[in-house]
Amino acid sequence: MDQDTYLRKAIEASYVRFHENPLFHGNTKLSLDKVVDVIRYFASSEQITSLYKVKLMKLMWYADVLSYKKSGFAITGLVYQAMPMGALPVGHNSIIDLKDVPCEEVDMGETNAYHFSLKEATSFSALSSEDKNILDIVIEKLGKMSKNQLVSFMHKEEAYIETAYKDIIQFKYAENLQI
Repeated sequence: MDQDTYLRKAIEASYVRFHENPLFHGNTKLSLDKVVDVIRYFASSEQITSLYKVKLMKLMWYADVLSYKKSGFAITGLVYQAMPMGALPVGHNSIIDLKDVPCEEVDMGETNAYHFSLKEATSFSALSSEDKNILDIVIEKLGKMSKNQLVSFMHKEEAYIETAYKDIIQFKYAENLQI
């Protein structure tokens, strides 16, 4: 087996404990193919400025929750925790290492940052037209926000306010989503 296969199995294993609660994963079984395509879709958008990891993770949360609000199903099946800078999917460090995720580690002096960019034209075969419509709404509403603006925006979400630090953010809060 190659490294990506092992990585996928490890990520999937970390999600087994959430399987029984649809409010944790938005009624959607984890699809790492969709996760990769959502990241690639955001990374290919010219309407998103400065796409680094923190911003990407918030955009993914908004996409999943908006999809859940509109259809009763999240796009990716990711499970998100409430962390200091907002929603963060379980396994986020491994997710960005998946094959075909266009991630570049950037030396920022005292720390490293993870930048996402996709220049070549590509297809997103794991995503439906409905998924892409949701992603386009998220891009239009949030893509130009800075990381700090997006974190501040996320901190005003009922889902974030009502969820204790490090707890799982439930999809039941989708009804009151700001976008």
